[in-house]
Amino acid sequence: MTANFIRALAVKSLDVPDRKRCPDKAEFDLVTVDDYSVARLILAPGWRWTESARPAELTALCEHHHLGYCISGCLEVATADGGRSSIRAHDTYALPPGHDEWVVGDEPFVAVEFLGAASYGRPRSYGLHALI
Repeated sequence: MTANFIRALAVKSLDVPDRKRCPDKAEFDLVTVDDYSVARLILAPGWRWTESARPAELTALCEHHHLGYCISGCLEVATADGGRSSIRAHDTYALPPGHDEWVVGDEPFVAVEFLGAASYGRPRSYGLHALI
């Protein structure tokens, strides 16, 4: 098991991101604090991974690991092995690779992600994680 350590004080605002990505029907605000990447995801109503992200990712399903906290909205997730769940405001979530996800309703899905953040929304990342 790998140990993670915080080496220095670091404070950044997602309102002034280090990088911003705006793929189809989505907005990702990314910051790096110490060696960690954090992202705010804003997924518009009608966003679905297989329609909005798959053309850039070039994989059948989302191959990213996700660890996050939902601020608002609702996201439905279906895994390749038949699992299914909804993520709503104030839910924390962990998603394994091999899933589809889509926004439910007419409110954007807004979340902060701590794992999978740096590579999410990056074209042709094939689910590979990286620093911003």
